[in-house]
Amino acid sequence: MKSSGKAERRKKKKKRAPLPVSRSPVYTLGVETSCDETSCAVIKNGTEILSNVVSSSLFRHKKFGGVVPEIASRHSMEQIRCVFHEALEEAKIKASDLDLIAVTQGPGLIGSLFVGVSFAKALAYELEIPLVGVNHMEAHLVSNFFEKPAPKRYVGLLVSGGHTMITFCHHQTIKVLGETIDDAVGEAYDKVAKILGLGYPGGPVIDALSKKGDPRAVLFTRPKLQGRFDTSFSGIKTAVLYLVKDPKTGRPKAHAPSKEDIAASFQHAVIGWLIDKVLDAAEDRGVSDIVVGGGVSANSYLRKKLGWEAGARGYQVWFPPISLSTDNGAMIAKRGYELYKKGIRSTLNMTGDPALTINKGNG
Repeated sequence: MKSSGKAERRKKKKKRAPLPVSRSPVYTLGVETSCDETSCAVIKNGTEILSNVVSSSLFRHKKFGGVVPEIASRHSMEQIRCVFHEALEEAKIKASDLDLIAVTQGPGLIGSLFVGVSFAKALAYELEIPLVGVNHMEAHLVSNFFEKPAPKRYVGLLVSGGHTMITFCHHQTIKVLGETIDDAVGEAYDKVAKILGLGYPGGPVIDALSKKGDPRAVLFTRPKLQGRFDTSFSGIKTAVLYLVKDPKTGRPKAHAPSKEDIAASFQHAVIGWLIDKVLDAAEDRGVSDIVVGGGVSANSYLRKKLGWEAGARGYQVWFPPISLSTDNGAMIAKRGYELYKKGIRSTLNMTGDPALTINKGNG
């Protein structure tokens, strides 16, 4: 039985050998679709950002007070090809110039992850170039290291809408020291903003409103936790609810503190708890550097307070540029390039993993 013409062409097609990372330049495509952002970026030799195109669906979720998974995945499906071609155009290269594709494997929304992973696998197959799946929480940390080389050892603080972790990194291997046992800090910001009627997303609006309030107007009780480096933020959200509403009737209280004072006190408490934990971890690990990543890394109070308190103790604090604090393809490309240099590859059987974790351990 004769094979089809298409099959014959596939047989005759010369396979392109994986390129050694020593070749210069090496162009890496980063694909990020873990949640409400759809992003593609091209970086050169693991350090130079040639393009970083982001299409956000945030405007579509605001009226719902949170991310709607189906809307997020549909947005990614609509935008992924446009974002990809725009990233190539901005980088001034062709698809055939790409040497490596890095894609967010997880964690995130399953539908959104499938869009990015499917696109990246198809492209890697077509171009016959290596593919690397990336944990996008690890990528948030390396977004700090485009302009300066990363320290060999550091404690990382990952703070986002869905995750809060304290990590330890040694020679690019990242392990979790502690994490939230309930709400992530970004999730707590969103819930408190909703209670106060401030809209969505809660992080930026609470950060701005808190500048008008008294951070010591309300004293919130620090949660008692078994894990030394673990955090908890569900309790403070409930405490805010009972500040403004009667727990028995559910009606607004007549003499509740102002929204400005509640916002300032809430932010002062949660940021203070995070800073205490990360400074304790830095001392325990004997490091000189603290690296912050994730969407909440854009918070002005966190940047100011951690910078001051850590600096007073002799630590160098790393914050990503605001443009790289939220999910983006450039950080995925960089982490993928690091993993590729360490000999890590993904097969075309890879799939999105919404529960993908960073290894736990003592480093």
